[in-house]
Amino acid sequence: MLVEFTVQQPTLLQTLREVPSSRIIWEQKDTTENDEELLLFWAESDDFDAFESALYDDPTVTAPRRLTEFSDRRLYQVEHVGEGRAQSVYSSMVEVGGIVQQATATREGWRVQALFPDNDALTHFHDACSEYDLGFTLRRKYEEADDHHESDSYGLTEKQRKMLRHAVDEGYYEVPRATDLDTLAEDLDISHQAASERLRRAVDLLVRHSIAPEDESTEAVTAPQRAE
Repeated sequence: MLVEFTVQQPTLLQTLREVPSSRIIWEQKDTTENDEELLLFWAESDDFDAFESALYDDPTVTAPRRLTEFSDRRLYQVEHVGEGRAQSVYSSMVEVGGIVQQATATREGWRVQALFPDNDALTHFHDACSEYDLGFTLRRKYEEADDHHESDSYGLTEKQRKMLRHAVDEGYYEVPRATDLDTLAEDLDISHQAASERLRRAVDLLVRHSIAPEDESTEAVTAPQRAE
């Protein structure tokens, strides 16, 4: 089930509200051996000087590093701290089996596209947002129109297997990355969104059919109603 929603997750919102022309595109989250939570994201802005100044003062992150830059966007790594980490919805999403497909943030909040296994999982996630007192607005909910072809022994379709194999071959999972999602999408002649969904779903299926426990379950509760 593919779900699009907005949530008032506090991470980096102070920066975005101080420089409202800016936009953030989430890339990934990693946790170090010292339990530091590192966020990697792209930023787009009309005023990067103001953006970086606000970034250094943002209480939800620290130790910002600019990793690379282009004329219209820059890649940053920060450590997630304070209220941002304490009220992060990412862990709650993972706990119910959710997978982030895309996440972007503006001064209005975080807009997320994610896969959920079912309505119960979405409801548990919504409850977690309510516990954190974070504003949650459901924008769209629909069954994913993915590749319903014969799958291999790990549950992967041929297109998912090809996407994952190509990402590995091109160094997408190397540190630092040897390629990016836009390039992978161009190589396969598909959109950025399709590449992101296909790759993330492939990884999820691979894990679930190889090392994930088989007895996961959630309590049945009423799911939130679809937004009009």
